[in-house]
Amino acid sequence: MAQPSRAGGLRAADLSGLQKAAILVMYLEDKVARQVLDQLSLDELEDIGIAMSEVENVAVEVIEEVIADFVRDLYAVYMVPRTGKDYALGVLPRLLSEPRRDKVMGRLRRHISTEFQELIAARPPATVATLLLDEHPQTQAIALLLMGPDNAAVVLSYMDEEDQYDLSLRMARIERIPSEIADDVEVSVRNALEERGNGLWAVEGVDTTAQMLGRMHADFQQPILERIAGTDFELSELLKRRMLLFKDLIKIDNKSVQAILKVVERQTLLVALRGADADIKDKFLANMSSRAASDLRDELEIMAPVARSEVETAQEEIVKSALTLNEEGTIRLPFGGDDDLV
Repeated sequence: MAQPSRAGGLRAADLSGLQKAAILVMYLEDKVARQVLDQLSLDELEDIGIAMSEVENVAVEVIEEVIADFVRDLYAVYMVPRTGKDYALGVLPRLLSEPRRDKVMGRLRRHISTEFQELIAARPPATVATLLLDEHPQTQAIALLLMGPDNAAVVLSYMDEEDQYDLSLRMARIERIPSEIADDVEVSVRNALEERGNGLWAVEGVDTTAQMLGRMHADFQQPILERIAGTDFELSELLKRRMLLFKDLIKIDNKSVQAILKVVERQTLLVALRGADADIKDKFLANMSSRAASDLRDELEIMAPVARSEVETAQEEIVKSALTLNEEGTIRLPFGGDDDLV
């Protein structure tokens, strides 16, 4: 072990870890030192005591170097995993008395936290816009201000022109928002998104609307789709595809099935039938030549498992081909409200 240097020649690098720990304890205030020592076992206390006896008369500059090394090590262990923002939001509240904490943290969190903005950015803007329409206009304006300008710009674009004007005016006139009201609005939007926001447009909205349109007569159906296409062409095309499901092809006549088979690639048909019900599978096979149907049956039996997403893509491709043939007048599909096609 390093021996005391009465001439002041001992360096911090010459000290053992125990000796450095002893120096730190010796130069702490008694109250703080007692709290530290209470965390040590009896064996550790004995080791520290022995180390203390070995480091008497250590030069001031050595003590300062030991303390500086400790502070650097402490920072590396405790502070590096944290950002300043994490400290301000997670640690600072614990250091404040309750009355001051409530007054300060609401405003501070509003300034530095981006959690709500990140939540909104991860959701479909159309869903957020739809949910906001159920709220009071002033609540809508506050929510848009809280979600950040990038998110707000996209969400606002999904609202009609009158709402865009009204909300822009309201937001521009807001100078201060009480923390309590901002928190209430944020919680309300969060809860709405968690309860019924996710997937509203991608699943329930599109599918239900497509099924409704599929049951309407073409005289009413086509104008609606054309008007939707004028503002959102992709949505219009998606509605068309969802109006007719692959399983609905069981209702079409044999001539129409044969027309579809002429334009669909064999591999696409193979994958689509791999995940199809037996009745529609038989429908397609019955409209092929005996040899072609036999070969396809054999391939289906030995075919390796296919991902559900691949099957759905193949089935949608066949539906798309059927829709094209329907538009050309080559076949007639079972939608559009025609009584003879139920």
